[in-house]
Amino acid sequence: MANAGRIPWLWLLLGGVVGLAVAAMLLVLVGPLAFTAFNGGSSYRIRDSAMAPVLLPGDWVLAEALTPGETPERGALVAYLVPGQRGAEQIRRVVGLPGETVQIRGGAVYINGYRALMERLEDRVLPNRREGRGLPPAMCINDERSRTGPCIQEVWRETLPGGRSVRVLNTRNRIGHSVPGRNVSDDTSVMRIPNGQVFLLGDNRDSALDSRNTGHGPVPISRLRYQVSLIHTSLDRTARFITPRWNRFFREVE
Repeated sequence: MANAGRIPWLWLLLGGVVGLAVAAMLLVLVGPLAFTAFNGGSSYRIRDSAMAPVLLPGDWVLAEALTPGETPERGALVAYLVPGQRGAEQIRRVVGLPGETVQIRGGAVYINGYRALMERLEDRVLPNRREGRGLPPAMCINDERSRTGPCIQEVWRETLPGGRSVRVLNTRNRIGHSVPGRNVSDDTSVMRIPNGQVFLLGDNRDSALDSRNTGHGPVPISRLRYQVSLIHTSLDRTARFITPRWNRFFREVE
């Protein structure tokens, strides 16, 4: 009978590392497919910075199907069919509910006349003013002073009625102050949300197309498709080589 040879410990270690790498790859690639197949959900790739800082270009998110006619809670991130654009979908945050009034004054949100609480957080700094490959340069609060060097964006903690807190970006004028020539999206008239519709906003308030804009407006609940729940993969597309953002893998969204 032939004697079985011992497998060197280095080969065992290498095999274990390769096995873990393959398992991790399957988890990242196959897991979302299984989720969408068996849970009736969907997966989306984030292609722009309209929902920064919560969702970044290069994030892949999982979304759960909404029940037809279901009104998501205030603060939920939803994927929906964009009004006036056949088949186009995008992700925005539910801010106003049916029957409420919404107004943006000085960049701050007012629901039924009450201003959402705002708390200034640490600035977001982009070293090279890039949000991702193929995207325009980021908008920066310091553009008026200098168009070279790092990009500074204000981050605010916005607490909506009901207690949901989210992080939003400000990249233009000071929040709370009306400024001549300010983007019209920062100072709107009072808008009443029709029954059966919701008011949606992007978290990157100066760079998002949403319910503030003509041609978009409040969105019928029947056009809401999914609620985003998790970032399952994140790839940084600003570096020379596409790099995983490991700290964003399998992160629940705010």
